[in-house]
Amino acid sequence: MPDLSGSCLCGAVTYTSSAEPLFTAVCHCADCQRQTGTAFSVVVGVPRDGFEVKGELSVHTTLGGDSDLDTHRNFCGACGSPVVSYSDAMPDVAIIKAGTLDDTSWLAPQLEVWHSRAQPWLAGEHERPVFERSIPT
Repeated sequence: MPDLSGSCLCGAVTYTSSAEPLFTAVCHCADCQRQTGTAFSVVVGVPRDGFEVKGELSVHTTLGGDSDLDTHRNFCGACGSPVVSYSDAMPDVAIIKAGTLDDTSWLAPQLEVWHSRAQPWLAGEHERPVFERSIPT
């Protein structure tokens, strides 16, 4: 897979990742639902040391959670697009909001997390692993 790249809605924030994705996931947690304004968030985890952001991000820190560790949600201060999150539970991972990727043609979520918070109308059988809470570490 080539390098990943993406941007916020207005283009003020761009990013690249030089590493292969570690995972792709559907997250049903309440925080992702609130941040995206929809039922879930599709995310791509990449090694943090190969992830580079250009532009100014604003940060909202979600206190606690499944691991009792904080998540730092980064978004464009100009247009409000959520771009990337950093979880203290996975300090070496940048969690990219998949909708900000320039190319999503390769994207196929491998697993689902926080299924316990999934909207009831999303029920159904899945071929990918489903975790009731976060990814076991």
